[in-house]
Amino acid sequence: MASAAGYFAFSETQSKGNATLSGSGPLLISSVTPVLGSASAPVAIFEFGDFQCTYCHQWFLNTEPQVIQNLVNTGKAKLVWKDFDYYGPDSTSASEAAYAAGEQGKYWQFYDYLYSHQGTPNSGWASRANLVSFAQSLGLNMTQFNLSFNSGKYDSLIKNNFADGQKLGANGTPMFVVLGPNDKTVQIVGAQPYSAFEAAVNSVAGG
Repeated sequence: MASAAGYFAFSETQSKGNATLSGSGPLLISSVTPVLGSASAPVAIFEFGDFQCTYCHQWFLNTEPQVIQNLVNTGKAKLVWKDFDYYGPDSTSASEAAYAAGEQGKYWQFYDYLYSHQGTPNSGWASRANLVSFAQSLGLNMTQFNLSFNSGKYDSLIKNNFADGQKLGANGTPMFVVLGPNDKTVQIVGAQPYSAFEAAVNSVAGG
């Protein structure tokens, strides 16, 4: 469960080619990119996921807590979310709702809530009506949430994130790219155990 300090803005601006910590390319961290952890963490773990994906749910339950405790909370890495919504409209709606929650500082709480209440893909558990109910459960300002949720303001971001995943070879979720300070990357495909992430972070941190 996501529990470290989350933030949206990212202060570093130095670009280092296509695989960048900030700037351009498929591993862009923009002002609205959800990031969990310290801005100064030298390694970024990009998670390309779908809130309806059962394998993403397995990773959320079995691996993410160790990643947060041992890598994010210790300042070794930050976790960066990229939507890769391939299950359909409900996946896109879930992404839109999470971003709307993020405007009130509760992106990661909404992320946790979605995975904690996940149902069978495309069964209606992530319908727009249910997503509004989820927001109410988290105590969000519903006027503000609904305005954002229904605005379509995040459509281009969600589509661009999907395109970024395709550029990196993603054809399912979850897929991770671990990016180090010298642009060294390691890709991890699927709901892999914590040991795979620890090894990848240590590998790219060493440059």
